[in-house]
Amino acid sequence: MKQAPHKHLPSFITALNLFAGFLSVVYTVQDKFIFAAWLIIIAAVMDVLDGKMARLVKSSSDFGVELDSLADIASFGFAPSILIYKSFFYQWDFIGIFISFLPLVIGSLRLARFNIEVVDVSVKDPFFKGLPIPAAAITIASYVMFSFAYFEKAMYIEILCGVIVMTNFLMISKIRYDTPPTFTFRKKADTIKSLIVLLLLPLLFIYPNYVVFPFMAFFTFSGIFRAMITYFINPESKDNNQQNGNETV
Repeated sequence: MKQAPHKHLPSFITALNLFAGFLSVVYTVQDKFIFAAWLIIIAAVMDVLDGKMARLVKSSSDFGVELDSLADIASFGFAPSILIYKSFFYQWDFIGIFISFLPLVIGSLRLARFNIEVVDVSVKDPFFKGLPIPAAAITIASYVMFSFAYFEKAMYIEILCGVIVMTNFLMISKIRYDTPPTFTFRKKADTIKSLIVLLLLPLLFIYPNYVVFPFMAFFTFSGIFRAMITYFINPESKDNNQQNGNETV
């Protein structure tokens, strides 16, 4: 039976994710690093929307999962790797190539793990298992954005190295991270997340190139703090609390 046209909307949005990642590489090659970083963020927005659209039109499928993973490798693995190499690490010879390669290879490992663990992408879990690859990519890209917006050049490369190592480790860890808010305000946790995002939006419009990295750094550390608190307060439950992934990786 022929599928309704709206059933293809999630795949179309995934293609927009892939196109944004491609454009990011194009702008990186042209040394327009801030634009390249923003395109990675736009790709992440598309990545969230395609999952929501798939649930809305009830068109989740193995094909959609595989297409989404391929797009994510390009937009959140390859594009950030090219961005940090061209903007920061191009003078470090092989070491620079190796460091720049990490987001691509570790991100691919995370996506491969997700693909063999996923059971039903239509079921939304309240947490991610490990730092999602879009969040890792945005954290890395937003530091490049911050550096070139504030200092007008690559600065404090040691901080970027630390960001890369930390985000790549967290991607393949079992530390829990909050999913994006649904803005339904039906649950306390979702209400808090929604309010944080709504309060962040004005700052994002006023200081677009300076707000994203501090926010993503806070989000990245939030998972570590939760894991530490869980471990010390209730060690027996730490394994249970770190189970289950999510439809977005």
